[in-house]
Amino acid sequence: MLGQRDQAISVGASLRALAPAGVRTACRAIDPNDWAGLHEVERWLVARAVPKRQHEFASGRAALHGLLASSGPILADGRRAPAWPAGACGSLAHDDQYVVAAVSTDPGVVALGIDVEPATPLSADLAAVILRPDERHVDAHLACALKEAVDKAWSSLGGDVLEHHEVALTLRGS
Repeated sequence: MLGQRDQAISVGASLRALAPAGVRTACRAIDPNDWAGLHEVERWLVARAVPKRQHEFASGRAALHGLLASSGPILADGRRAPAWPAGACGSLAHDDQYVVAAVSTDPGVVALGIDVEPATPLSADLAAVILRPDERHVDAHLACALKEAVDKAWSSLGGDVLEHHEVALTLRGS
């Protein structure tokens, strides 16, 4: 069985293999020690949050700083998403163990969306909220991650929040 660090490396390699040209990706295990690397203004953004949320935030910012090769603070926009430096776009997500991120400074990339979901079964009721009738053959966790990623990319361009059934999936080989 892979350890948490090895699993993050494996997921990171998979993300790199899936990412299109001009998009950099990362997977990082959530680590309370990342808090020490935050800028004071970044700490302020989650100062009132519970420690678990602070750790998720700190590891997310550590991943973004590495991908952007940036030493400056990464603030938050009005949706609480990262406020990207000029000329950059990206997306950030986490579950209970890992953060994943995708960023680009390629002018041909205008929006990105990424999500991560645990590999645990979902109840039939929850799957029905996520899956459209024509998607019942798709794993509900996969569908949830894909639809959340679409929503993040869409909303970063100013679109309204999308409901799961507003996003129709067409998967190759399905």
